[in-house]
Amino acid sequence: MRRARRRDPVSKEKSGSSRGYYHSIPGGGMASSGIESGVPHFREVAVMRQPQSPIIQGLVMPPTRELSIALLAGLALLCATCLLPGIVFFETGDLSHNRERAPAGLYEGAGWRYQGEYKEFLGTAISPRHFITAVHLGKGSETFVQRSWFTGEEFDRVYFINPNFNEGNGSLDIPGTDLRIFEVFGEFPAYAGLYTTSDEVGREVVMMGRGRARGEAVRRFGQTRGWSWAPEDERSRWGTNTVDGFSETGNRGPMLVTDFDDVRGRDECQATYGDSGGGVFISKGGDWKLAGILFGADSVYDTNTICGDGSEFLASMFDGAGFYVGRDDDSCDDWTLVSAANDLDESRSYASRISSSAPAIQAVIQSAIEDKAKTASQRFVEWLSDFGIKAGKGVVNDSEADGSPDLLEYLAILNPASRDDRGIPFSVEGSGDKLLFRVRARLDASERGLSWEIQAAFNLETSEFRKVNGLRKIGQTHSLSEGVQIVEYEMSRPGEDLMFYRLQVRLEEE
Repeated sequence: MRRARRRDPVSKEKSGSSRGYYHSIPGGGMASSGIESGVPHFREVAVMRQPQSPIIQGLVMPPTRELSIALLAGLALLCATCLLPGIVFFETGDLSHNRERAPAGLYEGAGWRYQGEYKEFLGTAISPRHFITAVHLGKGSETFVQRSWFTGEEFDRVYFINPNFNEGNGSLDIPGTDLRIFEVFGEFPAYAGLYTTSDEVGREVVMMGRGRARGEAVRRFGQTRGWSWAPEDERSRWGTNTVDGFSETGNRGPMLVTDFDDVRGRDECQATYGDSGGGVFISKGGDWKLAGILFGADSVYDTNTICGDGSEFLASMFDGAGFYVGRDDDSCDDWTLVSAANDLDESRSYASRISSSAPAIQAVIQSAIEDKAKTASQRFVEWLSDFGIKAGKGVVNDSEADGSPDLLEYLAILNPASRDDRGIPFSVEGSGDKLLFRVRARLDASERGLSWEIQAAFNLETSEFRKVNGLRKIGQTHSLSEGVQIVEYEMSRPGEDLMFYRLQVRLEEE
């Protein structure tokens, strides 16, 4: 095997806008990443600046009523250990109704584009990098996915959740509520505003979920009183209702309450299992804002109070009079006869109230909103200052003189103030008739105005570096604890005796 010719590292300034990191590849040979490893290698910093284009990489009504959930033994959280993904409509049992398509007409813009899938449920984007959902869903997923039917784009957007958020907790719960906030790497193209005033009662809402759809009719004396819940289909839907009042749920916090009315000519709906975490939106001043996050619903009914007979069922009822609501508990006395007198005849949905927690939520997301307004250069300079590097100094510099320019270390999330950071931002390996390239890049690179290009030249002194063609992306791995991805490319080995490769990194200029 022929080895690379040994040369001293070259350092010179070229015209342009990028910083480079170089490797030489002879016929049949290998090159390291530039970290000392006993294999000959070349480094060079090309300092250039030029503007670059950005890269594109969830009515009139009665006075406010305080409604008690404590009396509703049949209340069920809208999730379960099995996949129970939604929305029961009064007017139709068509499973395709309002399924995976945005609200239109009077409801156009009603929060649909801010929805995303978290686990088997939904969440809502509330800042450039935060989404909110329900605490009782638990944790477990590493991603938040905005499907194409939410955004109207041709592709799904997959965001990785930052496990380091909130000092390594991975999420932040709003105290005394069922509201949980996550942070993602990258940035959402749009996000929901918060409903901050306490005038929700009487206002129409649009709610979203992935819960069970409408099943068979529930009848009494030959009349339809509601519908059982159909099997899961894991599909997102939206519907409408009106806020009837508020309720307190102890350590789960204040709730918005809607009930299931027999109203035709509109998309009157009731939440079901699997709808937890879905957004509830109210329009005010022509702008749809997030007013609630779905929490629970009246759901468990029976025709008698016999404990253990297995006759209870899950349903959404617009007239539950004559049925019993509750559950079989150890004492077998937790069933309540439904009547218009006790105001249990219509099934209710409950959503954690955003307005009550708006200041606490805003405090969490404000920094992300402010970051979005900064230029790419401002965010780079702030990153350098976090390492004690004077603002403005590192735009063209290699602060610790380790051969890796600060901008390259910004891309790779390496320490620009320490030569001991042994991370490898760029490497090239030769094996047989193939070359393998690896690039370490932060998961939010494009949102920070960063882009990269692998380039090659025949000779460092006399040849121009040009973009490498014929690269095939063959793999991509992630380290969420570091916030980076390792992208692998492959190409056929060129016929030249010796080639030099570099990673050109660009920072978008405003």
